[in-house]
Amino acid sequence: MKSNLSERFIRLFLVAVFVAAVVFSWRGQGVASVGQQAGSREDAALVEARKLTGELTDKVRTLLMQELEKGGYEGAVRACAEVAQKVTSDFNQRTGQYARRVSLGYRNPKDIPDEYEFAKLQEFDRLKREQKLENEYYEVVREKDVEYLRYMKPLITGRMCLNCHGQVTEVPHGVMNLLQRRYPNDKALGYNEGDVRGAVSVKIALTKQSVR
Repeated sequence: MKSNLSERFIRLFLVAVFVAAVVFSWRGQGVASVGQQAGSREDAALVEARKLTGELTDKVRTLLMQELEKGGYEGAVRACAEVAQKVTSDFNQRTGQYARRVSLGYRNPKDIPDEYEFAKLQEFDRLKREQKLENEYYEVVREKDVEYLRYMKPLITGRMCLNCHGQVTEVPHGVMNLLQRRYPNDKALGYNEGDVRGAVSVKIALTKQSVR
């Protein structure tokens, strides 16, 4: 009798262990699935952010080269500070996303960074001085109960950029005259080759709510 009770107890115990293992396994699979779904949304947003950055950068670069060929650096100044804004606006309307160039040293007030971008640009300057600057930065942030992927790609000052953004003594006389006339509050001078000029900033909602 005692032997039968012991065997029954052992069987019940093994069944309980098996059921608990199955339930735990299901729960673990559920958590993994949610994590995979979230990761999938973030991965897709990152791919889109990189694509948008490349397209916007190419469009602005093409515009600048066309203006340089037509009117020299004076034309490029206007294209960079003004025409590029329309290109960016049209681009955002076409793609339905938030993508733009921002800078701590802006020429056009439309390039003023928001709070997040401002902090990141300051961080980029520090990382550049420490020779630790990476090619791109991204993270998921929550703003007003909505999660976004925020992506920023640093823009580095090249030698050609110094004709419009370099030290006052380096900028051609005609360009300086144009800047003084059209942009009296210009903050986009004083850069050296290799400095962080600004960044392309992309913001993509990870939910269906619009970023606008």
